Parts: sequence; C-alpha cells; structure tokens
Amino acid sequence: MGMIKKQPPHLPEKVYSTKAAQSWQNIRLIIYVAIISLLAGFTGALVITAWFEPSLYSTQGGVFLINNNKNDNDKDNDITTWSQTPSVLAAKRLEFSTINIFDKTFQVSGNFYPESSFLGRVAMLSSSGWGVIYYPDFNKIKLTNWLALDSQGLEYKIENTIFDSARGMLYVKFVGNNFRVMSFPDWNNFGNGTKVWVSDYNVWKERQLGDTIVVAESIHKITEQYSRLRLEPETEIGNIVMTEEGQFVGFVDKNGMLQTAWFADYQLPHLLENGEFIKNNIDWTGYFVERHGISDITGTPGNGFYIVNPGSDATILKKGDIIISVNGSSIDLHNLWKTLLTTSGDFSLTVWRNNEEVDIKIHLISN
Repeated sequence: MGMIKKQPPHLPEKVYSTKAAQSWQNIRLIIYVAIISLLAGFTGALVITAWFEPSLYSTQGGVFLINNNKNDNDKDNDITTWSQTPSVLAAKRLEFSTINIFDKTFQVSGNFYPESSFLGRVAMLSSSGWGVIYYPDFNKIKLTNWLALDSQGLEYKIENTIFDSARGMLYVKFVGNNFRVMSFPDWNNFGNGTKVWVSDYNVWKERQLGDTIVVAESIHKITEQYSRLRLEPETEIGNIVMTEEGQFVGFVDKNGMLQTAWFADYQLPHLLENGEFIKNNIDWTGYFVERHGISDITGTPGNGFYIVNPGSDATILKKGDIIISVNGSSIDLHNLWKTLLTTSGDFSLTVWRNNEEVDIKIHLISN
C-alpha cells in the first residue's frame, strides 16, 4: 500500500528555502544578543549609579542611628531649605574619602547609637592614612572612646595624632593603606560671596562665604591667621565645607566661620615625609596699623605691621619697626601670615624705621 500524502491534492508541493531558514536563525540570534545587552546595560547602570550616588543604595555600615530629636515643625529641618547634593562627584568624595567618628560611650545595644554619638568626619588627606577633623576640645583620653568607621562599616584603628590648637584641627593617622583622599581647591578663588556646600551627617546645605571677620588678638604673632570668612546662613559646628566639584575647603568652626583647610594643604608634604609639621623661627608679635591724614615726609607708607616684640630676631628687627613689604611685595593684612609661613630660605623685609625705609635680611630657620 502506498503512503497517503497529507498535502491536499489541489495544492503544489511545499518548497523549503535553506537561505530563509538561515536568515531566521540569524534574526533570532540578534534578538537574543540585544536582550542580553539590554540586561547587562541596566545592571551596569545600577552599579555606576550606586558608585556615584552611594547614599541611595547604602546605609551607614556598622552603626544604626536612632533619632531622638525629630521635630516635624522644626524650621531647621524644613526640607525646602535643603539641596540633595551639589554634584555626584561631591557626594562620592564625601562618602568614600571620609571616616566617620562616633562616641562609643553612647552605645545603646549592639550597633545601635543615638545621633548625638556622631562626633564628625575625618577628611582623608593621604592614601597612607592621614586625615583631619575639626575637634577643638581634643585630648588624648577621648581617643579611647572613638569608633572610626568608613562608609562600608569597616573599623579603623588610630596610629598617631597631631593637634593644631591654633586652628582646632586634629590630624589623625589611621592604620592601613590605599585610602581614598580629598583634593584641595585653588585657594585664590575664595572670597566674599563664593558659593560652598556643607554636609551635616546626612544632609547637604548650600551656603556662601560672607563677611571677613578679624579673629587675631590686638597683639598677635605675625604668623597667626588674621581673619576668617563667615558662613551664611549659619550651620552646625564641625561640618565639612566643600566646593560644587567636591573639593575640600575646610570646616565650620565654633564661631560659625570657615576654618580653612589651607594650612592642611600646606603642611601635608611635611606631614607625609616626617610625621610632623614644619615650623620656622618667626616669632614676632605686633599688630596692623594704618596712616590717617597727610604726611610731610616723602614715602611715608599707608599701612604695615607694627612690631611690638621682635623675638629671636631682636638684633635685626627693632621694636617700633613697621613692616611694609616682604621680598619687595606690599603686605596684605589678611594674607601676610600665609606669606611668611610659605617663605623658604632667607628673605628680605622693608620696614619703616625712624621716618625712612630700611631693607633688612632675615635668616629663616625651619625644622
């Protein structure tokens, strides 16, 4: 018996194209690859977003904070006054280039702490473990109560500390390597009206640099910081101040002013090389003076730094001298302290003495 054909007798024989079948197989492969690529791209986007905006995906590792002071009617907590972040780069740097410090004596149970246990952030300055925090009331006994954690909850031990009492800044050396670090801005770009950002424990706030406030005593050491810029509006003591791009500007001091990180930037190479600050022998004290009215003496300066005590340079610099220039450049009362700190080797001063200009040479000793 012959086989019965399933093809209806009134239709032509089916013809199969090998080329068409191969094309369909290629199309299916392309669709498959496209789907895999989309999934991979989506996963990659999540990873990149988590890297640049880690706060969206992570909590403070190792510590759970309890808010005992939440008040929905508190104007300071008005979310309309907040900005989420200045930039993704700034958020990333704050997250990964700082170490959070907590007071272990506030521990409730396990890893639970009240918000009041948060002492501040150490801005990391070197991959070898040096960082700085604003902590004007420092004493070494308090270190035993410190819990230092990074954003992933890893705990770090403290190897060494150097306290800068003049600025209230504590330099901390952690045990470890390969720390991510902050960068510094161009210090010439800061003045009245400059926009900056401050970060509370978990909130960014936009601020601007306001009035210049004299902070030096009436008679002060010439290398002491003469003035600071006020932050407007006021913000919490110890908050880190950054630029829009995430560069480290300094801290909010106890008077609501900017305690600049310029000194940290200047001292960092010496800190890394020797584990201590560089110091020089300039110990003159005095105050700034201005001339008022017309002088009958030609060349009388308009302002300068009046020497009350020439210190160790008494044989060259005299009480009553008025310093009017350093290395031939007129002095700026707000930046003279920086000029003298950063001067290396021997340098020249022009002083007003006995109604005439006198040029003198200073031998600088640094250690």
